Amino acid sequence: MRLCFLRTTPLLWRHPLPGDLDTRPARPDNVAKIRIISGGCVARPEQPLKRDGSPLREFAFQLRSLRTDSGLTYAQLAARTAYSVSTLQEAAAGRRLPTLAVTLAFAEASGGDPEEWRGHWERVHALSRSNSHPAHPVSVESSTAGPSEPTAHPEGPAGSSAAPREQHEHARLPRGTRRWWLIGALVTVVAVAGACAAVFSASDPPAQASATVIVVQNKVAIGPDQLVEDSTPVYLSSRTVSRCARRGCKLSDTDMWSGAKLVATCWTRGERLTNQDASSEGIQRNKNRVTSDLWYRTEWPDGRSGYLSEVYVVASDRGTLGLRKCKPPAS
Repeated sequence: MRLCFLRTTPLLWRHPLPGDLDTRPARPDNVAKIRIISGGCVARPEQPLKRDGSPLREFAFQLRSLRTDSGLTYAQLAARTAYSVSTLQEAAAGRRLPTLAVTLAFAEASGGDPEEWRGHWERVHALSRSNSHPAHPVSVESSTAGPSEPTAHPEGPAGSSAAPREQHEHARLPRGTRRWWLIGALVTVVAVAGACAAVFSASDPPAQASATVIVVQNKVAIGPDQLVEDSTPVYLSSRTVSRCARRGCKLSDTDMWSGAKLVATCWTRGERLTNQDASSEGIQRNKNRVTSDLWYRTEWPDGRSGYLSEVYVVASDRGTLGLRKCKPPAS
């Protein structure tokens, strides 16, 4: 938004000049009245943007970062585009998603890649219209079930619970039967454990690597305690490096958000990544920040496999998880 003003000068008078087309009768003093009006617009100071993890707010934050990195003011951006200062400021305000045209003009004038920002805008636009992805991040670890309610049982005499007592009496076994049942169970457990130990000690480890399910956590650690959903999805890559969308190693159609589940088959080492916003104040006190060079090889439902850094999975799924180390790719 802009603050606009008009400034007028005192009334000036001049004698008619040759060629004036005004044929109206001249004033008694034979002069013409002129009012000079000038004005301008001043950009409203940009308000601080609080990051709450929503895709819309993160989109605005990245637009601001792009402009800041370019060193341009909003007035300079407006001079390079067909849009006003107020329109460009509103695009980076985080209140609503700007149009694609405004986004591309803003990005290109700031030195960004228009195609990259087109894809970024389309993802945020689709996310804001989709009911399958909430606008604000939802913790993967939190349960969606409501608080459990106590089960009501009919009460017996003197306020005692008749149903639980009846169930307990029916569940009890004779004393001798219980003793032999416990002995039999103990013998069975010991026998199974001994057989497993004999098998694994006498044979080599299985050639087939074990697999486990991991849960995606596409979140950024910000400040001293925040962990918010990233504005862009995470994806699988054919190499253990970052920015594969630019490097050409991204597996197409594998975009994921927090809560997605994958089957991990092995682990390896690669480029060291982090989930923290190092520029945010107090980040060193954030217990959710993680930096690692460990990557999982995972299976996509259509049969393809790709790599995912462990910084993009929930804390309980980090580490090697007992999986084998991935074999080096064939040269």
